[in-house]
Amino acid sequence: MRLAEGLYWSTVEHYFQAMKFPDQQYSDYREQIRLARSPAIAKKLGQTRDYPLREDWEEVKEKVMLYALRKKFSHPKMQAKLLRTRERHLYENSPYDYYWGIGKDHEGQNRLGELLMLVRAELSASI
Repeated sequence: MRLAEGLYWSTVEHYFQAMKFPDQQYSDYREQIRLARSPAIAKKLGQTRDYPLREDWEEVKEKVMLYALRKKFSHPKMQAKLLRTRERHLYENSPYDYYWGIGKDHEGQNRLGELLMLVRAELSASI
C-alpha cells in the first residue's frame, strides 16, 4: 500500500507503528519499522519506549489510522471485501486491547471497528 511520501508500506500495522515517532528525529527507526518482516515485528518495534513517542500522538493516532484504512480500502479487492460486510457491526476482537478492540470483557471502545465502519460508509456513499 502506497502512503505518505510515496513509500510502500506492507500493512496498516507497519505504517501505524512507524507514525508514532517524530519523523525528523527518528526517520531511521521509522524506516526500520517500515521494513519489518511482519506486522507482529512492526508492532513490537512500535511498542518500544526506548524512543519517545511524538508529542501529539494521542491527538493524531485516530487520524493516522483512518488515513491508512482509507488507503488500504481504496484497493478494489479490499474495497469489495469491506463492502460485503454490508451493515454489520464490525469489531476488533482483541482480548488485550480496550481502545482499538473490544477487550476481554467486550467492553472496550472498539475504535478500529468504528473507523472501519466509517470507511465503509464513505465507500458506500461514493458508489
